[in-house]
Amino acid sequence: EPKTYNAAMRSTFAQQWRSAVDSEYQSLMTNRTWILVHPPKHRRVLQNRWVFVVKYTGSGEIDRTKARLSIKGFLQQYGVDYNEIYAPVIRMEVLRLLLTIAALLDFEIHQMDVKTAFLNGTLDDEIYMKQPEGFVVPGKEGLVCKLLKKPLRSKAGTPYLVSNIVRFSGKPWIPQTD
Repeated sequence: EPKTYNAAMRSTFAQQWRSAVDSEYQSLMTNRTWILVHPPKHRRVLQNRWVFVVKYTGSGEIDRTKARLSIKGFLQQYGVDYNEIYAPVIRMEVLRLLLTIAALLDFEIHQMDVKTAFLNGTLDDEIYMKQPEGFVVPGKEGLVCKLLKKPLRSKAGTPYLVSNIVRFSGKPWIPQTD
């Protein structure tokens, strides 16, 4: 798996990586993830990078290539780029209990994976990032992306996702277990 955009575009799988990058970029544009603006004087402009992953089938064959645009979250500063971070993770004991109850009551269990789920959360903070490598808009090289949606792999992402799940489902979030 390539570590940089340039390495991906020079590799023997360049065509597959280009397709994966194009697909990710199209998702970002469809979800109106950012708008291009002049760099603000009062805010930092964060860097980003492409993350490349090969997905394999159960038999170990290459299934597909995947690319994700990732903001460099380790550069974010608390109180400047984000105000709240957490990750709601269910404890194994609670999961086992829920599955046991579902089995005993013969409930049907559904699993859901929302592609680009984090992009469905609107962003309350002001976050700016450089235009993604390979997609710098000609004639607008000096502009930066003002994020409107939560970028992938940023520190503040989960609170926005959780609030949208609650809004969409109409159900309050599951209480915390200690």
